[in-house]
Amino acid sequence: MATGSSPLVQTLAMYLLPGMSIQLKIPVIADRVSGYFAAADNSVDLEKFFGIGHNASAMVRGFVAEDSRVGKLQADPTDPAAIVYTHKRAQKNAIWFFARSGERGVMNIVSVPIHDHSSIVQGGPAYGTYFSDDEEKTSA
Repeated sequence: MATGSSPLVQTLAMYLLPGMSIQLKIPVIADRVSGYFAAADNSVDLEKFFGIGHNASAMVRGFVAEDSRVGKLQADPTDPAAIVYTHKRAQKNAIWFFARSGERGVMNIVSVPIHDHSSIVQGGPAYGTYFSDDEEKTSA
């Protein structure tokens, strides 16, 4: 990494419904300068990334859930390098990984509530009616 450049940030996305869990761990790559070793817990200023009064979880093995009200992070008892994220609400969230080198990874959690398209609010067309959230309604 060049001096003065921003750290590398990798991103990907995962679809989870409330109640679903996923195990995450970062592989250690010997030929990389960083090795992708996790930053030590409490070594990253979370207010710098998420703002004052944030809802992010505490760091666990280098991982942080952006909104702890939406999902829970915990150390995986079966693997000393892994964490388990459990999604609790049908809302978006992000799981951040902080490496010792300053590099970061972000997994965006996408969640859509279960729905059946039986009404306009649930994504119609319901009863042959077509509707667009982008339409501007004005009275004549």
